[in-house]
Amino acid sequence: MISRRLSIIAAATICSLPLTPALGRAVSSEKLVATIVIAKRPSNVPRDKIDQLIVASVPTYQKVPGLIRKFFTVNDDSYGGMYLWADRKAAEAWFTPEWAAQVKGRTGADPQVIYFDSPVQIDNQD
Repeated sequence: MISRRLSIIAAATICSLPLTPALGRAVSSEKLVATIVIAKRPSNVPRDKIDQLIVASVPTYQKVPGLIRKFFTVNDDSYGGMYLWADRKAAEAWFTPEWAAQVKGRTGADPQVIYFDSPVQIDNQD
């Protein structure tokens, strides 16, 4: 019983710690939205072509309102990205039914978009 109380006290203490940078690393408690997108990779498109298409799409993503960061992702079966948005409204403005139809037209399958609240972000880059 005492160890359970100590665990609860320790957890409460940790949760109440201020979000300060540790060892010079940036920590933010800005309330952002993260999305993960997964789309079926077309089997008739080689990986080097997908990489070229990703690079060609960079200027488009640099202009998306509310998009803070995007990580392009590719594996043997799928492609997509991890996105960090200023808010959900900005994400929803990008991931429209028209956007989904374009992806489905390229891949033959509906893309999967998963929304997350991102209450804390860290940046470990020096």
